[in-house]
Amino acid sequence: MSQILLYKSLFEVNILHHFFLNKGEQEWDKMSQEDKDRMESKYDIREIFDITPTQESTKALSSHNCIFKKTATGILVGVKAKPDELNPGKFNSFVPLADDLTFRFLVKLKDLDFMNYTALPLQGTRDKIFVFSNSLNITSNTFPSLSAIPPVFKPANTYMPGDMLSDNTNNPTKLFTALVKTGNNPTLSADWLTENGNITTPLSYVNVNDSYSVANGFFTYTMKVKDAKPIATMKNSSGFTVTPKMEVLPGNFYTLQIDLLKFPQGIYSIHIDSDNPTYHDDVTFYLLQGSETPFALIEIKVKSKQPAYDLFNEDDLLSPTFEIRFRNRRTHWRYLGKLFDAPYVLENPLPLTRYGNIEIMKPPEPEDTKTIMLPNPSVSSIKAEALINTEEKKFYSEIHIN
Repeated sequence: MSQILLYKSLFEVNILHHFFLNKGEQEWDKMSQEDKDRMESKYDIREIFDITPTQESTKALSSHNCIFKKTATGILVGVKAKPDELNPGKFNSFVPLADDLTFRFLVKLKDLDFMNYTALPLQGTRDKIFVFSNSLNITSNTFPSLSAIPPVFKPANTYMPGDMLSDNTNNPTKLFTALVKTGNNPTLSADWLTENGNITTPLSYVNVNDSYSVANGFFTYTMKVKDAKPIATMKNSSGFTVTPKMEVLPGNFYTLQIDLLKFPQGIYSIHIDSDNPTYHDDVTFYLLQGSETPFALIEIKVKSKQPAYDLFNEDDLLSPTFEIRFRNRRTHWRYLGKLFDAPYVLENPLPLTRYGNIEIMKPPEPEDTKTIMLPNPSVSSIKAEALINTEEKKFYSEIHIN
């Protein structure tokens, strides 16, 4: 009796960027299906990212009879499958997939303007990587998102335009996005855009909690107080304690050096104590076994910590479609040129989008005889003045009109 073999979807990852999907101030999720389809027909994430399997995952894909494909919305992995003879309509992979098998994909930036139009931090990103996984920090997420839940408000922090917070780290119902530089509580301040999650208002966007410091083979930690000798406990992403080779280097501020060359790639956490009983610290980082640090990594594990994120159950391929969303940045639009006696700045920040024009009228003056429509800004640069000027609260898009 011949055996029927075919390829089935093992999983997909859709990457949605609202700079390309929104139309002016009209949000993609709130459009009619016809308008959504129209925006999607123009959308191709391959203009922004180059996504490829790691060397190790290329071998794993081949040995498990899997195929990898880049799509306009992300990536697709198919697997050679066979029908389950005991369960009609269900399928199993031709080559068994181990529960701990992880497929990793490097995400490299192709668009140099990406950070200008994306609501992500513009500082503190050096030597960091975004990690999107169906297994890490996923217990409180809602399928299909691969993004971590944003942090909650901390009174001691200063937040920059575009920073995102949630109202609850376990079961968020609100998303707060900073409109200006602020230290105010989002529930009590107009400095924040407040959104209640529902079917047309997603709360899951890439945010600071998806970002990790990178260690390439070695991890170093310098104590923050003098003469305090570090005592470290390290755990892997599954929560198990691991014991790498550690060395404490002398100096007024002791430095802990950890050799991780023989450890598998992934997220690790270190708890630091010392002979100073008041000193404690916790650090999380991503161990990258390679010399190049990409913009992001996508990690898809066969079995996750939450059944909705698994690739298969006991008797069937689940073929999940995961999602990564990027929010478009809002800026204050500042007009300069002969038409204006002084820089003209719009009162409220507006979203940057590739498609759709937001109607902005020149402010009226007594001698005006006609109304002038003002152009929308490009995304080739933004003026992040709030980062360097303590008195400044805004990020600007400048439009020069001669």
